[in-house]
Parts: sequence; structure tokens; C-alpha cells
Amino acid sequence: MRITVQDILKAKKRISSYIIETRLEYSDVLSTEIGAEIYLKLENLQVSGSFKPRGGLNKILKTKETNPNAEFVAPTAGGHGVGLSYSAKILNSKVHILMPENADSDRLKDIKNNGASIHTFKTVPEARIRAKELEKEKGYVFVSAYNDVEMIEGAGTIGIELLNQVPDIDCLVCGVGGGGYLAGIGIVLKAINPNIKIYGVQQENSPFMANWFKSKKYPENFIMKPSIAEGIGAEVEKDTITWDYINEFVEDFLVVSEDEIKDTVKWTMKNHKHYVEPSGIVGLSGIRKYPEIFKKQKKTVTIVTGRNMSYDKFLNLIRT
Repeated sequence: MRITVQDILKAKKRISSYIIETRLEYSDVLSTEIGAEIYLKLENLQVSGSFKPRGGLNKILKTKETNPNAEFVAPTAGGHGVGLSYSAKILNSKVHILMPENADSDRLKDIKNNGASIHTFKTVPEARIRAKELEKEKGYVFVSAYNDVEMIEGAGTIGIELLNQVPDIDCLVCGVGGGGYLAGIGIVLKAINPNIKIYGVQQENSPFMANWFKSKKYPENFIMKPSIAEGIGAEVEKDTITWDYINEFVEDFLVVSEDEIKDTVKWTMKNHKHYVEPSGIVGLSGIRKYPEIFKKQKKTVTIVTGRNMSYDKFLNLIRT
């Protein structure tokens, strides 16, 4: 199934009363440094603290059109769980969140406060296996953070907002995990202007999708190292529907280090007064590391995807 702009417009209509249109913020400091216009799309100010409810709300609302008593199950490092559990709370639905034992404490707290049932595992892959089992055993609706039509449609609503806010955008930069929100926004932007350039950015500790993109071969037995940007640091399923969109839309993948991500968390607080999680500013890290690419563009936008990080983790980051 090919997701269309029309599908994303329907998703926007479906979820519009539950979300806010996040603002676009011009980065005077970075624009001056690079010599081109750089904008931040502030999804860290979205309900629940990230862009995730766009997909979560769309998934639940669309599913309930034909299955009003559906219960949902999702494996997550934390961020997807916050967004989906928030969506379930707002829509009076049941959701079961499966996550690692070492997940961020504030994300765990938020998920509990949203009323979801929580089950912990040693790793996200273990959580995913169990979630798939529960899908078969209990009839729960499995919700991937990215390998899911409705999640991509919901994330794509960011693209509709972007075109209203900056119609002459010529470059988009996204941090990438499984590629769901890049795929959704890309569907919209490329349909309107195929010449818009899209860059993906990943952390060097776990550049799974970047490796796949550059080699055009699925990375078997790829070694993944822990990262402070754990929200986009997971191995991607071989059958993910996001791959075809990424392979089609993305100009190139850029890679940033752990220290560069930390520095961008600090930079964003200092220059824009925004509290953001490491996973949320990987795209911005890419712009800062590779200014020679973006000075060739007129108007570049990156998505600041979330702020769901514990205060203790934030303090540790800014102290190192």
C-alpha cells in the first residue's frame, strides 16, 4: 500500500482537535553561522512533549472506526510509549506498553500516569517479541513506532503544517530511527515539490538505517552500541514499510557523535531556551556538523521532535 497525501490530509482532519500546530522558530544564531535560513519545527512543544501523539491518535481513532473495543500493545524505548499512552488516555482506550528495565524514569512515570499497563524487559527487541506474541494470544492491535501506516500518516501531518508555515522550504533534516516521521513528512513535501532535499541523520553508535541506505543491503548482524539518543537507536525490521520511502526520498545520511549530540542539547538550551531530549535534536546536530551542505540551501527546516527526558539525565548531559 502506498500512502498518499490524501491519506495524510484525512489523518490531519482525524486528529486536529487533539493536537496543536507547533510553531516554526527561526534560528538567528545558526543562520548567521551557516549563511542560510535555518528553522526549527518545535514538536517538543506538542501535547505529551513530542510528535508521537500525531501517529498514536491517528492509529487509535482509525482502528476504532471498525474495531471500537480494540486494545493496543507497543514495544518502546520510552518515547513511543509516552505518545501512545497519552493518546489512549485522551481517547479512553486500553494500551499495554512493553519497555526496557533501564528506560528513562520520567518516561516511565508519564506512561504510568497515562494509565497504561506496563511490562518491562531487558531489551527493546525482547519487548517486541513479547508484544508480537500478545498480538496473537490476546488479539491486541500491535503498534510499531514507525512500521505502521497510521503512525506514518499521523507524522505526515507535520509536513502539511510545514508547507503552510514556510511554503518555499527547500531542505528538510530529520533524525532517523525507523524512519516513520521522515517518511510521512517526505510524502507530503515531495508531492508538492520533488526538488526539496531531505537528509537523514543518525548517531554513530547505532547508524542502522544510514548503513542500510548507503550499502542498499539490509545490515545483517549489525552491531548496535548504546547511545544517549536511545529513542532512535534501535535495529529496524527488515520488512519495514519506511524503507521504500527513505530510499526514494533521502538525499544522503549524515552521522554525528555522542559528544556532538550532547553539545547540541546544551546549544539548544543556551540559544533557544528549549529543553530537548538527545533523540529530539539529532537532526539539528547534523546541520551544525555539516554547515557546508546547508549553506547551499535557502531555507532548511529540522524537526525538534521531543523533550521527554528526565531532569537527572539532562543535568548529567550538561555537566559532561
